Amino acid sequence: MVKCALLVVLLATSGIAFAETPVGTEPFSVPAGTLLHCRANQTLTTKLNKQGDSFTINTSEPVSINGQVAIPVGSSLFGRIMVMERPGRIKGVGQMLLTVQQITLPDGRTFPLAATLVTVYGAEHVKVVGAEGLVKGPNSHLPDAGEIGAGTVGGTLVGLMFAQPLAGAAVGATATAVDRMRRRGKDLTIPIGTQLNYQLTRELAITHSASRATAANQVQGVSD
Repeated sequence: MVKCALLVVLLATSGIAFAETPVGTEPFSVPAGTLLHCRANQTLTTKLNKQGDSFTINTSEPVSINGQVAIPVGSSLFGRIMVMERPGRIKGVGQMLLTVQQITLPDGRTFPLAATLVTVYGAEHVKVVGAEGLVKGPNSHLPDAGEIGAGTVGGTLVGLMFAQPLAGAAVGATATAVDRMRRRGKDLTIPIGTQLNYQLTRELAITHSASRATAANQVQGVSD
């Protein structure tokens, strides 16, 4: 009789334990080196954004561990623009360092995140360089050379009309160079929908006990 009573208590306790473990929220350990495929939720550009601005991207592919989804599609990564440089005038490129700091799963669980941007797809003439994942935009040097060359040719043609082709070429090149120095190079722009692939630099522990916050609070937390 006593054994039966103990068995009933044991089964009841086990049932409570199972009930307290939500289905689909098993703890996972996502190893360092894992790629997170994401897409930009807004356009980022050196023309309008500034250093310190926050941004959000969403995962476009799930991350599975041992056949189970640890990071679902639609999880949000929150980050901040840590470096922002506009392109120079005669030379130089626009630069941004997009650092992510936390991830929020669709069910609201939020975890700190350490990851580096490794590749960008869908943004024209944009590339990622260096171990920190610095994004660089189009180089201004080649367009400048083309414009100056066109100005030289135009000046030469005008000079020929006055039997002074060399003087015309010099004036044309100088005028074009001066005009170009007044304008900056092409800004770095990452349009909405651009694919941004981040690589974890530290193991990410996905547990069923984590902070839950609204999107507004998450963005605020990133900027603090």
